[in-house]
Parts: sequence; structure tokens; C-alpha cells
Amino acid sequence: DVGSITGTLTSGGRTDDTNLTVRVSLTGTNAVAGDTVQLYNGEASQGTAYTLQAADIAAGYANVATGALAEGTYTLTAKVIDIAGNASAASGSFTTTVDTTAPDAPTIDAVTDSVGSITGTLTSGGRTDDTNLTVRVSLSGTSAVAGDTIQLYNSTTAVGTAYTLLAADITSGYADVVTGTLTNGTTYALNAKVIDIAGNASTASGSFTTTVDTTAPSAPTNSRTS
Repeated sequence: DVGSITGTLTSGGRTDDTNLTVRVSLTGTNAVAGDTVQLYNGEASQGTAYTLQAADIAAGYANVATGALAEGTYTLTAKVIDIAGNASAASGSFTTTVDTTAPDAPTIDAVTDSVGSITGTLTSGGRTDDTNLTVRVSLSGTSAVAGDTIQLYNSTTAVGTAYTLLAADITSGYADVVTGTLTNGTTYALNAKVIDIAGNASTASGSFTTTVDTTAPSAPTNSRTS
């Protein structure tokens, strides 16, 4: 429940949360209020034993915090320990890697206009009639891998949909990411961030500024004839 990517994890994945919540099912355990649930990383206990409440027994599960986790891979299991001190066998394991290291910032190599009579690579500070620009984001030096994402921003506001990097992008060293629909008359300061699978976001790239202009000039008039 930390960072930009939250929710239920998949065993074998990565997370930037250093204090995970583990839902331990009590079905079939014969646990009662006052028993405890202890988490383990391999054979070593992890975090503080959780004392079961009547509400946990009624619900059929308990949510148990791992306590502080350092970066690394954890193989989490759980045991129920009754009031007399008898410990159950361990549950099946759930593996996750804690990763709190953000990628390095990408760079914007080019922004391309593909609409209207004037197309091609734009110059920062210029104007465009294309309301869905293509931004080429260089991955050089970012340590990005397939499955990471690139998010475009207008200053600090997300623009368009996050793009998931493919193996081909990593091989190419760049990804072409579309801005999504842009508003006429608005000046955009576009930048990009790489967000890894664990949810760690890089710092922003340098910005590329462009003004969207889809309004044609008014027709001229002939003020003089001869």
C-alpha cells in the first residue's frame, strides 16, 4: 500500500513497500482468539507475532504486518501458534523482492508532429497542430527493463497513458510514447519518468515545450484593386 503502484502482489514479483500486509487464512486451522500468527522469512521469524482477536476468527483470516523489510528477496510463510505454545506446520510460501531503488532519469530525444501540411521533428518552444504527439524517450543509462513503464507529464501532471516497455524497446534503447489528446491553445512542458515494476519512479527528464495551435488564421481580404 505504498508508492504509485499499490494492491495485491503476485508471488515472485517486486514491491517498493517495506512493511507489507500479509493476509493469513485461518480456515481449517482450529485457531481461537488468543492464539498467535507468526510470519517467517525462510526459517527466521519476520516481524512481531500477531495475537488473534475474536473478529479475526469470525472473519476467517488475519492481516499481519511483516514489519520493516530491507531491500532483498523474501520467502514468506506463516504459522499459527496456540496458547499452549504448539506451532502449526508452515503455510505455503510467497516470494517477493523488496526494491526501493528508482531508475535513473530518461531523456527526451525528439517530439514528432505527424498531422497536417507541416510534419516532422519539432523544436522545443515551437508550435504544432498535432493534438497527439509522439515523444521519443531515450532509455540510455536508466537501467530500465521490460515491464517497467514510461509516463509522460505536463510539468507535474500526468499526460496520456503509461507505456509498458517491451524487450524490443530495451534493445532499441528508446521508446516512442504518445501524449494522448492535447488541448488547443495550451502550452505543454513535456517530460518523462521511468517507473519500475516495483513502483519506484525516476526523476523527470528535461522538459520539451510546445504549444498546440489548431486554429487557422482568418481569411485575408483584398483592400485594393487596380
